[in-house]
Amino acid sequence: MNARATAAAKPNTGSEPVLKHVHANGLRFAYLEQGSGPLVMFLHGFPDNAWSYRKQLQVFADAGYRAVSPFLRGYAPTEIPADGVFDPIALGQDLEALIAALSDDGQARVVGMDWGGTSTFQALATAPSAIKAAVVMNTAHPITFSSIRRDPDLVRSVFHVYFFQMPGAESAVNIEGLPFVDYLWKLWSPTFDDVEHLRSIKQTLSSPGTMAAALKYYGGLTDAGHAGRLPINEMHTPTLTIYGSNDPTARYSLKEEPLFKGPHQRIVLPDVGHFPHLEREAEVTGLIMDWFRTHAPD
Repeated sequence: MNARATAAAKPNTGSEPVLKHVHANGLRFAYLEQGSGPLVMFLHGFPDNAWSYRKQLQVFADAGYRAVSPFLRGYAPTEIPADGVFDPIALGQDLEALIAALSDDGQARVVGMDWGGTSTFQALATAPSAIKAAVVMNTAHPITFSSIRRDPDLVRSVFHVYFFQMPGAESAVNIEGLPFVDYLWKLWSPTFDDVEHLRSIKQTLSSPGTMAAALKYYGGLTDAGHAGRLPINEMHTPTLTIYGSNDPTARYSLKEEPLFKGPHQRIVLPDVGHFPHLEREAEVTGLIMDWFRTHAPD
């Protein structure tokens, strides 16, 4: 791991997350922090940002944890990598380096969804000693990709994966008002309505270079798959996987189960879309807390 990290030592014990910065894996990351105690990392996806976990940060801080939610590589105000690398290996290395930089013991409890879940799956396969226990939400494990590609209905459901890799995609998405962001949230989580959070997401993605960086994740995933660099390893870390029944990732998620050799539970929440921690905030937060208390006690 190539990591150089510095962070403010003073913990945040207030009632609101504080924005801080740290150097890890060659990048300057921005992150939200609240509380003090054992480290819990919350990783967002697209189109989203670190504020997605505002409520979870509060709950975990109140429960005696140091809750941290970084802005992923390229998502303002985190730095855009000069090498333009956004593949799962880099995401996993980011997570490993962030844990090394921010934890007292080199370990963390990790929650990831979408690209944050890709980061978590990668680190579970390649840096398992850094993660005490994990929760992964609505993230297609690489072992399911071949099934998804052969299912026309799911190909239609994940059209954005293909569209975002086409020439001119950024110019079609990165337009005034970012209506594509509104469209995806309405498509994926139609019951969720939070104007302020969507405004925050658009502010993040409107920062110079951020949308272009966010879309490059998709090509990075495809290229890694073609090169055989996606992890399909056995995983021994206690891991809870949560899927919304209305999310495309749920359909073939059963295929991931043989890879988990340690404690594992897979939950499919009925009538839930892409953002379970927002659509069923109290229920999902409780599931995460129970998993960590059972499988990674202090």
